[in-house]
Amino acid sequence: MGKAKAPVGLCPMCQKEAKLIKSHLISSGIYPLCQNEDREHVSVTAEVIRPTQLETKQYLLCSPCDNSLNTKGEGYVIRLLSHLGGPFPLYERLVKQEPIAENEHMTVYAAAENPEIDVAKLIHFGIGIFWKAAVCSFGKSDKPRIDLSEEDREAMRRFLVDEAALPARFGLAVAVESGPVRYPGMIDPYPGDNTDFQNFYFYVPGMMMQLYIGDGVRKAKGAYAINLNPKAPIILMELAKTVRGSLSKGSKAARKTKKLDQIMKAADEKGQSIRLGK
Repeated sequence: MGKAKAPVGLCPMCQKEAKLIKSHLISSGIYPLCQNEDREHVSVTAEVIRPTQLETKQYLLCSPCDNSLNTKGEGYVIRLLSHLGGPFPLYERLVKQEPIAENEHMTVYAAAENPEIDVAKLIHFGIGIFWKAAVCSFGKSDKPRIDLSEEDREAMRRFLVDEAALPARFGLAVAVESGPVRYPGMIDPYPGDNTDFQNFYFYVPGMMMQLYIGDGVRKAKGAYAINLNPKAPIILMELAKTVRGSLSKGSKAARKTKKLDQIMKAADEKGQSIRLGK
């Protein structure tokens, strides 16, 4: 059998008819940070927890638009994320400077004052992933992964293609792992629990991004939003327990495969185990 031809359709980003390619919901370059020696990562759903090589992608964008997401943010951010048992460049760059605020739960750094951090690319990365989740199901159902109004989806699209600034009703918060355990996984964009605004989050190794949308976001969330505060704050806090708890909550009844048990046993022997819910 020959290779299937790429479909032709309307690219939702440039809004032009073009050949569409399989675009990843979360950048393809992040998968290796979550994989074992067999190039497998652990997939967690409500039904089953299993090692797999499958990646979350779907025919969505034309090649130029997909590539622009990479050059304007994804490629840069991938190089900053945590490596299991290895470096964590974003953390290392943050702590070179003095914090602008701190308490017992978090420390805040001014990314705008750090020449080693490209704030614009961090924002583009985050908005790009949330926007893809808002316009595509990525095979899970007939509906997009997150529910946004047409107006908000269009505002995000125009920002991504450099047609307009991101409106002040959007607040993007960036949190970076401060603890010794840097969870080597991903959580696709998912609704958060904020009751005042629409709220969504996703996680990639060592970093969580939260998006708040609604009137009054600047006043309520602007102090810690990287796109609304001129200092471009990044929050350093412990994320691992939150991430593991989130995964565990959504998979209480899930069946664990024998291969997963083998991988967890091997990780235990290497001192690398990060078990769900613990």
